[in-house]
Amino acid sequence: MSPELELSVIDRIAALTRNATMWGSPEELEAVAVHFTHVLLTAKEPEWTIEKTLERWKGPLAGDAEEHEAMRSRMWGAELEKSRVQVVQGFLVVWTGLERNSDREALFGPWIEALLDVPQRAGTPDRLNMILFALMGFVAANPQAYVQALNLERHRIGGHELRPLPVVAPSGPTDAGMTYGRNFKTFPKVIEGIGAMVTTLRGERARGTEN
Repeated sequence: MSPELELSVIDRIAALTRNATMWGSPEELEAVAVHFTHVLLTAKEPEWTIEKTLERWKGPLAGDAEEHEAMRSRMWGAELEKSRVQVVQGFLVVWTGLERNSDREALFGPWIEALLDVPQRAGTPDRLNMILFALMGFVAANPQAYVQALNLERHRIGGHELRPLPVVAPSGPTDAGMTYGRNFKTFPKVIEGIGAMVTTLRGERARGTEN
């Protein structure tokens, strides 16, 4: 991993906090940050595990358990596995056809494919969906084409290009209030945790540059 790529990853983690609510929920925001951090740490130590990343993260930071449960109940109800399959199927098609930045693919590709192979590693389908969305978006050489391909898969699976892949419901448009209408209160705690991790990662990078 080049110093420039390392800095780009750290900057991307930091940027997650600029419009935190676009990531849907505090748990989804935290999950995206954790998995970006995991890829970065794995590049430095190949035997690194997701469990070690979670230990360093000192989370979970997101609360709002009842709000998250209510959101997920509306997304897929009792159809947890069907929801997870929809996410994997959609992103697998997108990943297969994705035009990729070669340097970023070399770093992120193995973990993206590991999540597609064993999606339970990401947790619930909403978190899996957002993690894959963020990681593939970072790897994409043509972000606009990436979004267009993802919209096609959303339409193919759910009947509408704006319908999130985890949603299990009759085909067609989906109420955006499934996520954005919820009363989440722990975004600030997650944002604070991301800021602390970014500070740590920047410090480690600076010390490594000095050495």
